[in-house]
Amino acid sequence: MRRFWQRGDAATATIIPQEQDDALFSEELLSLTRRLSLTPRTFVPEGLAGEHRSRRRGTSPEFADFKSYSQGDDFRRIDWNIYGRLGSLFIRLSEVTTEIPVHVLLDSSASMLWSGSSDRPQKFTIARQIAGMLGFLSLQRSDRVIISPFSTGLLPSYGPAQGRAAVTPMLTYLTGLRAQGETDLRATLERYARERKRPGFAMLISDLLSGEPDDLAAGLRAFRAHGWEVAVLQVIDPAEIDPELIAETVNERGAVDLIDLESRGHIRLALSDDVVVRCREATNEWRRAIEEACRTEQTLRVEIDTSNPLTETLRRLHEMGITG
Repeated sequence: MRRFWQRGDAATATIIPQEQDDALFSEELLSLTRRLSLTPRTFVPEGLAGEHRSRRRGTSPEFADFKSYSQGDDFRRIDWNIYGRLGSLFIRLSEVTTEIPVHVLLDSSASMLWSGSSDRPQKFTIARQIAGMLGFLSLQRSDRVIISPFSTGLLPSYGPAQGRAAVTPMLTYLTGLRAQGETDLRATLERYARERKRPGFAMLISDLLSGEPDDLAAGLRAFRAHGWEVAVLQVIDPAEIDPELIAETVNERGAVDLIDLESRGHIRLALSDDVVVRCREATNEWRRAIEEACRTEQTLRVEIDTSNPLTETLRRLHEMGITG
């Protein structure tokens, strides 16, 4: 089983309702990101004015370096103090700041509505909170933000938006977002990379329960071919890693119906000790394949545990170099 399943009666299966969103974004949550900024490893910002250092040099008042004067340079930028000391002409170069095009690709399929325990939030709740925090810190730094939800295909997106005034509309958009349908991850990623003329820094937030790891690799390869940098934030419930947590909720480990939250298909399964062990082994093998797909495509991957507080998630993102 690659998708996560809801335990229940197959004859009366219903879609899991989305959690209440009253406190999805609190001031306390947003305050955690105020001093952070995105730090792509390979993508070079070359856009309009923002707050990230660029490799380009311009006419801003922020000094960056000197270079020898050559014909055609602006003589007004000659440093006459150096000329007086060395007898050679040098031009003062200034630092240019620019924005990063930030694209948040948010998995909004039905599997994201799952939680292995009533004590933990659904994956879609955590995914939207992470998207909101990343969008918030990007807008605070004058980056250009686009949030694109997807399921079987791309859904209506938010943005592009830039500046602090866009924070409230962005958070309102995420609060009202709903998850439903199946997922076609490979087709979505390939289409997104193909249709955008200008590359950027894309952050994929998903449980990655679509197709095989090879499909993820193909989608990441399409982004890399078009000059993008991508980070994969994989949202995982602890019960998906350790099926023992599900087995513990079944009295005497009897037969149960497991319902696919996307296709609505179901299977009957006896959660014996042997089945639990084999499920755990298969899950670990799948996670290793996901990690290998990301490594092969030079893509950073971070696992987001839904049982951890968001402060821990931010710490992980900082440790992995996504935020600085």
